[in-house]
Amino acid sequence: MKTIKTSINLLLCTYLCISCNHLSNSTGRTIPAKIATTTIKGDFNGDGVQEYAWLVSPKLTSDSMSCEGKCVSVIKFSNKHIQPIEVDGCIGGVPVNLGDLNKNGSDEIGLLPEWFTSCWRSYLVYTYKIGKWIYAVPPFSVHCNTVEEGLPLIEKDTTTKGRVVIKYSELVNSEIITKTKSIPIN
Repeated sequence: MKTIKTSINLLLCTYLCISCNHLSNSTGRTIPAKIATTTIKGDFNGDGVQEYAWLVSPKLTSDSMSCEGKCVSVIKFSNKHIQPIEVDGCIGGVPVNLGDLNKNGSDEIGLLPEWFTSCWRSYLVYTYKIGKWIYAVPPFSVHCNTVEEGLPLIEKDTTTKGRVVIKYSELVNSEIITKTKSIPIN
C-alpha cells in the first residue's frame, strides 16, 4: 500500500508541480522536476531498497543538431552510492526497469539511446555487479520498426536457465526483419 501511495504521490507531484524546481521521493532525496517524467523505480543495487533512476541528457546547441560538449547522457540514481551510468553517443532516451533478468537480486536497466538521425540503434541492457555497471548482454541492433511493434526487446528465457530472449532487427534482402534468439546473460 505504501508503494502505491508513494507512486501516486510522485505522479501527482509531476503533474501538479510542473513549475517546481525539484520533487521529493519517498527517501526525502530530491529529483529535478524536468527529469521526473522519465524516472523509474527499482532495486538497482540488490540491497532490498527501492531507488529511483533517471536519464540526464546532454545540452544541445541552439539548432538542436549537435551537443554542447560531449554527446553523453547519464543515468543517475537517488541512492548516491550507486555509480551513475554514462552512455556515450546518446542525446536522450527513457530508461526501463527490466526486472531481475539474471536472478542476481538487482533489477536490470534497459535503454534505447536516442540520436540525431537514423532508426537503427543499439539496445543497451545494464546489470549492477560488484559495485559497477556492466552490460548484461552485448548491445543488440534494433530498428524503429521493431520498437514500434510494442513487444519487449528482452525477456527471460522461460525454457533455459541463465538465458534471455532478445528481439533484434536485421536487414535481409532490403527488408527490415525482426528476429528473436536466446542468449546467455551476465
